[in-house]
Amino acid sequence: MQINEELRHRIGLALNEATLLGVELDKEKNLVACSFALVAMDKDGNVPEDNRLLFIFKPVGRFVASLRNGHWDDKNAEVEKIEPENILEIIQSFKGLSIYGWDFINCGDKDFGTWKDRLSFDYSTGDNIGLTNTIDLFQEGGNRHIDLRIWFDDFEILTPKYEPVDLEEFLENGKRGWDAVYANNDKMSNFGIIPATSENEQKLKTAINNLTGEQQPKNWWTKLKDKFKS
Repeated sequence: MQINEELRHRIGLALNEATLLGVELDKEKNLVACSFALVAMDKDGNVPEDNRLLFIFKPVGRFVASLRNGHWDDKNAEVEKIEPENILEIIQSFKGLSIYGWDFINCGDKDFGTWKDRLSFDYSTGDNIGLTNTIDLFQEGGNRHIDLRIWFDDFEILTPKYEPVDLEEFLENGKRGWDAVYANNDKMSNFGIIPATSENEQKLKTAINNLTGEQQPKNWWTKLKDKFKS
């Protein structure tokens, strides 16, 4: 599957702020499965009761991870060696954190280059397949961080009942979900995402001031808004 620039960005939008629930490697079937809980709204304007989806990346040519006891940018953080078969246990130990940003698919080696020489494992099939695309994922909790990169040729999407999900449906549900977030749709309140609008800025500042009795630094909201920039 050739993922062009438009599709790459649409997938990134649909995955933004998704909760990473699990990652598993199946060597026998040569695939990596990743489960997410996603920001989404269906074509009828409803938020799915179960917003989990399973992504099957296959065939996989290479799969690497870097588990470090430190902040993501700590170049001296200790690297933990782990077995790729134990990746689910490691991911679940982070207790379901969001992945944020818009760059997950075929995002180049700029960020990868900062941790590719600090690997916890490096799984490769040794065949010249499964190297067409990449997806980069991460989790960061406290003083602990893990980066993942999966090389793959194709992927499919399944519901928790293993029913196939059309790619276009997934993309459109994600776009509708984010459109609803930015429109302050009450149906999206359970996601806990605050769109960076002037109204919400003032509400948040007022709430914080009421709690702390202090004015926040001027750049506090600016840093928060940067998280939501496309």
